[in-house]
Amino acid sequence: MAVGGSRRMVHAMRGQGTRLARSLPGFVAVATSLLLAACTWLPAEFNCSPLYRHRLDEQGRVLELDVLWPIFHYELSAEGGDDLRIRPLWRRVVEPVSKVSGARAVEHQFLWPLGRVRHDAGESSLRLFPLLWHRSRTNDSGQREADWYCLFPFIWGGSREDGQENYFGVFPIAGSFPDFLTYRRFTFVLWPLYLHLEKERTESTIMLWPLIGWGSVSDGSTWHRFIPLWSIANGPRRWYRSILWPVFSWGVENLDGDDPVFRWFVWPLFGKQTSREVFGWTVLFPLFQSMRIADRHWKVDFLWPIFRSEDRLDPENPLFQWWVFPLVARTITDDQWAWNFLWPLIWLREYHDPEDLETQQLVVPFFSHTHREGRAGVSDWLQVWPFLHRARDDRSDGARRGEWSFLSPWPWHGAVSAGLREAFGWAWEIARADRRGAEDSSFELMAHLYSTRKRGERRQTSVPFLFNWESDASGGTLRLLQVIPIPFGGGEDDR
Repeated sequence: MAVGGSRRMVHAMRGQGTRLARSLPGFVAVATSLLLAACTWLPAEFNCSPLYRHRLDEQGRVLELDVLWPIFHYELSAEGGDDLRIRPLWRRVVEPVSKVSGARAVEHQFLWPLGRVRHDAGESSLRLFPLLWHRSRTNDSGQREADWYCLFPFIWGGSREDGQENYFGVFPIAGSFPDFLTYRRFTFVLWPLYLHLEKERTESTIMLWPLIGWGSVSDGSTWHRFIPLWSIANGPRRWYRSILWPVFSWGVENLDGDDPVFRWFVWPLFGKQTSREVFGWTVLFPLFQSMRIADRHWKVDFLWPIFRSEDRLDPENPLFQWWVFPLVARTITDDQWAWNFLWPLIWLREYHDPEDLETQQLVVPFFSHTHREGRAGVSDWLQVWPFLHRARDDRSDGARRGEWSFLSPWPWHGAVSAGLREAFGWAWEIARADRRGAEDSSFELMAHLYSTRKRGERRQTSVPFLFNWESDASGGTLRLLQVIPIPFGGGEDDR
């Protein structure tokens, strides 16, 4: 496909993303800077929420700032970045300087989770789902490449600096995409009329997907089909035939081994597969299926998927599994074990890998607990939905983070919840506690009706309009009505 139009569209989209990130956010950033400078004229802890609240650190820098809660919020992160929000419309996050690239990453979130603009040393991206998405990055070869779409999933395009991976497509009219889904090249014309697929070892052409098709494999295998009339495959490892698919089928597998397996099936009446070590048969599918491979693997299905029992003694990939669907299921492998009751409601799991051990208990959606420990440290997540959640992350390098919240109606955590609490958590969080580091913890009630934070030996606490309190190792100062100082134990009254 021609790519001149796609390039112009990419440049236009990048220009739109740049203007979007520099207009209103730029104005807000300037206004915020002026507001942060004005904070230094007031006490380090000052709370007139929901109208205005700020908290300064020992050097007079603004740690936290709220204006017309919950609309405007600013905070300085423990790692040296900052977080600016106009909730729920927009958020800007400036991350600390990366130890790898030596540069900062800046991210803008708007109409979250629909809109996002992010830029760092190696990659820039823009998203306004489903209208447009654009990503530009430096690949492993040091070349700049870009991918984008408009009106998802209809218009797609991309380019690479050397011109070898320029592409453009309009679904379902025509397109040819590299590295799409699981394919090295994905080409279509008037989908599902014509489709051409390329993988590392296979190449396939399909007409009227999925009915008519043919293809080949790098080992010399070929196949073609006209479903439901016939399907044929030939190769050094197997051959297969089907007529009136799936009614009549037969074939041979493992031709390159010393024990080829012969199969035939008259669906759904009866099927059989045999060799010296393999014996399996099917009767009135899904009524009954059975398979045995010597003394190392056997499987039985009855009224599939209601009942299954399977035992595989392969030392490289062992498996013991049975279930009575949906009442109970049991699975054991060399790296996990699991119980499931009343699928999909109750899960008990344990995973092992070379560096970590993870256990998980779920009662969907009411209870969720995940515990992971290994070389990197210990992490723990607990949620009693929709009332509360608690998260803990203690890293092996000494970093400690955590939080808990009441209420907690969002039932997921991790990547699927990124940015959600920051945009909308104010609407449901009655009480919240955060641990930003080993010696940095805070607690607050909704609208900062009570707010406290401890950093090292310094504590700052306040209740709107009534009082604030600041203390460290040398003493403390109580300020009535936020401004009238009463020193205790030698606390300084310098602001």
